[in-house]
Amino acid sequence: MVTSQVESIRKKSSQILLQFLLDYHISEKRLQQHLDFLLSNLRYEHSTGREAILEMLHAVIMKFPVSIIDEQSQTFFLHLVVCLANDRDNRVRSMTGTVIKLLVGRVSPRSLQSILEFSRSWYLGDKPHLWSAAAQVLGLLIEGLKDGFQKYIDSLLPVMRNILQSAVNVLTNKQVDLPNDATISSWKEAYYSLVLFEKILNQFPKLCFRKDLEDLWEAICELLLHPHLWLRNISNRLVACYFATVTEAWKENLELPQETYFLMRPSRLFFVATSLCCQLKVLQTDDAASDLITQNLVFSICSLHSFLGKNECKDEFWSTIEHDEQGLLLKAFQQLDSRKGKNIYLSLVSDLSDQEDEGQRYLVISYLLKTMGKISLHVEDMQMRIIFNCFKSVSPKLIDQSRLLSPEGEVDCQSFAYHMLLPLYKVCEGFAGKVISDDVKQLAEGVRGSISNVIGTHIFVQIYSHIRKNIKSKRDKRKQEEKVIAVVNPMRNAKRKLRIAEKHKAHKKRKMMSMKMGRWM
Repeated sequence: MVTSQVESIRKKSSQILLQFLLDYHISEKRLQQHLDFLLSNLRYEHSTGREAILEMLHAVIMKFPVSIIDEQSQTFFLHLVVCLANDRDNRVRSMTGTVIKLLVGRVSPRSLQSILEFSRSWYLGDKPHLWSAAAQVLGLLIEGLKDGFQKYIDSLLPVMRNILQSAVNVLTNKQVDLPNDATISSWKEAYYSLVLFEKILNQFPKLCFRKDLEDLWEAICELLLHPHLWLRNISNRLVACYFATVTEAWKENLELPQETYFLMRPSRLFFVATSLCCQLKVLQTDDAASDLITQNLVFSICSLHSFLGKNECKDEFWSTIEHDEQGLLLKAFQQLDSRKGKNIYLSLVSDLSDQEDEGQRYLVISYLLKTMGKISLHVEDMQMRIIFNCFKSVSPKLIDQSRLLSPEGEVDCQSFAYHMLLPLYKVCEGFAGKVISDDVKQLAEGVRGSISNVIGTHIFVQIYSHIRKNIKSKRDKRKQEEKVIAVVNPMRNAKRKLRIAEKHKAHKKRKMMSMKMGRWM
């Protein structure tokens, strides 16, 4: 029944277009009736029917004379925006955006200006349910107006700022008692506002560095840990856009110091890196998002290391950091470890303040690499690949051959290498504590070889032997403690053995299933 209704709509729509193309003298009243029929069916019950109507509207806008499209532009636009704002089907919304984009490209400048004013009034208005649709339309208008859109940007920023701040407040205050509709609206408004901001930056890259936009970038950094995947992904894209723009700016104007850029300040770089690490703890993502996380993580770690390595940072580094930035660093440490983060931060600050050894400045890098290594052993294969690829990319930049010649630099570089090689050793040698797929193991072996080439065979053998001895020592100590528990507390030892037996049984079952799957494939 549904299929026949859909086909009926398709056939009637095709007849409308065919009739008009055969006779351009169709009466205005009859034409309006046909168009009203099409637009009314944008509210059709089944999504396939709405898709058919959108296909027909696309053909109408493409084939009809510009004069008629211009005359009907406001009617088309209003119905399409209602569909964009209210339709729950992703494919229908995507097709609606495509039709709006085509409409924007076909109308006269006067009608385009009218569409722009409509969209601005909705985005600047007090009706939240129109904000996300208005942001999408404004993004499409940027692609059409290009440089002509710049004069409207300043009027949009206050609303964008308020929307993002509301999303951050929901996140930081953990307002889980909000109704479902309010939660959905909150993320949708923030998401489409960030998409609009991304399109603005693509057209006007230098806006990244405006002083009055620093609060927007601060909100974007906070949204890296938003529960909704779309918001995390768009925040990652915007951070990558900022880093790419900074790289281009350095090529053009090398005399500007790194800390003049908001996201290039050391505390902000560390916060971005820790937020990305926290994403990896829970993230189930696709390859495109994984590449972005890897890119941002590598850039933030290497830029932080570069900043700490400059001559002007060698002495009294912590005394030059403002109180707000120290608070941000504390927040970053607590993100990685909510239980011990504050104590670790205070311990590192004390070490950095008391020690005269310049290598102590890199303790934050070592801690970050160590945490990434720990995370890699407790996550799925995709996250593990991200971390290992990061190790492969950062190792040539963190481990400088010239610094290996000095005692301080050698200790520092060996610390970096140790924290990266430890999880690689566990994966390659079978001490990861879980089943590792063959492709992840091959990747770990390749990254291990890459680090070996960077630090040299002699130092690599030393560090690898040191890791082996440490792991053996911990195993021997644990076995000795188990023997003592077996005598002191037999009941606890019996329960421990039952847990181990269940674990081995599950492991054996997974191994057998993987072997069977291998034979079947």
